[in-house]
Parts: sequence; structure tokens; C-alpha cells
Amino acid sequence: MAEQRRSTVSTRSTETRRAKPNGKAEADGDSSERLSIGELAKLTSVSSRTLRYYEELGILPEPERSPGGTRRYPPEHKFYIEGALALKELGFSLEEIRLLGQFALDHPISKADRARATEVVRSKMQVLEHKIRVLEHLRDNFAQSESKASSGRSRRELTKVLQTVRDQDPSAARS
Repeated sequence: MAEQRRSTVSTRSTETRRAKPNGKAEADGDSSERLSIGELAKLTSVSSRTLRYYEELGILPEPERSPGGTRRYPPEHKFYIEGALALKELGFSLEEIRLLGQFALDHPISKADRARATEVVRSKMQVLEHKIRVLEHLRDNFAQSESKASSGRSRRELTKVLQTVRDQDPSAARS
């Protein structure tokens, strides 16, 4: 029975559809390129559950399914996962990633959502620029402390730098 089912599935899945970056699908006669959810998860170092969740949120385009209902991802879906992970690493929330992903998926976006996406990116830029300033201050402080003999003085200077940085933190102003 299982043998017969596999045979039926393989003959029915010879023609599949491929999701393009714009979220639309195109016919594709070669299903051998398709990835299972487990294969895509392994390739992108995320769990299958994460892929399903990203799909539910609209971060990952919905893949075509086999006649048996199994998700079959084109290799291009790796791009969406890698992009989402990169944005997450930069501090974007999943909702912000979903919003920005609408551009990548070429979905229509309202003027209000476009303005919100622009503000999200501007805000993240401010936070990242602040982090860069903190790192530059630390680098400069450590470079100066290497040339000084007194470690007590270096600690005082480091504390002063960190207090200054904290006072300039754009996220502290929102709290």
C-alpha cells in the first residue's frame, strides 16, 4: 500500500509550481530542485517550526504543496530566511521583519505602512549608529590605556566613557 502511494505521489508531482521572489508562482516541470521543510530548515539552520511560523506571519512566501499536502520549497526560499535572520540579528522584531518583507515579496503596501517601514529603518539606523559610537569610544579608550601606566586612571576614564555613552543612548530616551 505504501509502495502504491509513493508511486502515485511521484507521478502526480512531476509538474509543480515555483514561488518567485514576488510571491507569485510559475510552472516548473522539475520537482527535483524542491526542498522539503526539513531540508530547508537544515540548509538555513532554523527549525521546521520556525519556517512554518515565518510562513504564517507572511515573512516566508507560502510554498507550493504536493498532492499529499507536503510543503515543497524552491531553493530561492533560502533568501527569505537568510534575510529574516539578518534583520533579526540587527534587532528587528518579527513584526518589523514582516513589514519590510512585504517589499521583498513585492506585495502592494499602503502609504501608511511604507511610512512605518521607513521609520522602522530610520530608528534601527539610529540605534546601530549609537552602538558604533560606543564601540569607537571603547576602542579609543583601550588604545589610550595601553600607553598609560596607571590602570586606575584607565578604569576611571572607561567609566566616564560608559556614562557619557549611556546618556547619549537613543533608546534610553524612549523608556
